[in-house]
Amino acid sequence: MNPFKTIIPGLFALLLLGACTQKTGNNAEVFRYTNSVDIAYGSDICSFSDEVISTVRYGGRMTLNNGKVHKFMSVECTAGYYLSMDDNSRITKIEIVDFAHGQKYMPVEELVFLQSSLRPSPSGLSLTAIDASNEKMKAYIYDAYPGDFYTWNEVLEIVEKEWGLTAGTSKTAMK
Repeated sequence: MNPFKTIIPGLFALLLLGACTQKTGNNAEVFRYTNSVDIAYGSDICSFSDEVISTVRYGGRMTLNNGKVHKFMSVECTAGYYLSMDDNSRITKIEIVDFAHGQKYMPVEELVFLQSSLRPSPSGLSLTAIDASNEKMKAYIYDAYPGDFYTWNEVLEIVEKEWGLTAGTSKTAMK
């Protein structure tokens, strides 16, 4: 028996095995720079509804001038909290998770909000945030989930009307 017939394939197999298990880098490094969403889905609690934030690609964050950060399960909960505050001047930043990216907060001024009964949101008003500058995504999502696009101020009007909220309204008004 020729020893090369067993040694050569064995060496080749070892080379392949080494190539498959070789560490090629830390994949976590990729996400460190693209994931700005600090919501721990499944455990963080919405500051407006007091429910667990569980639906990925939805959520919001409001930062106050004292550094306190409130997290929300949806566009409508973020708007509801805003509307129920006595003093909105304490807010330094309002951001919503861009649905298309899924791991990126964006300022409400840079988003449009699709309301479509075919794309339900966690809090029931079917509002989904999309980067206003992403024309392709706006077209794709509209084709898949026809509805109406709104600005942040129009979202505030929708939430105010649907949930009957005004300045200083209790968080429990939605329940």
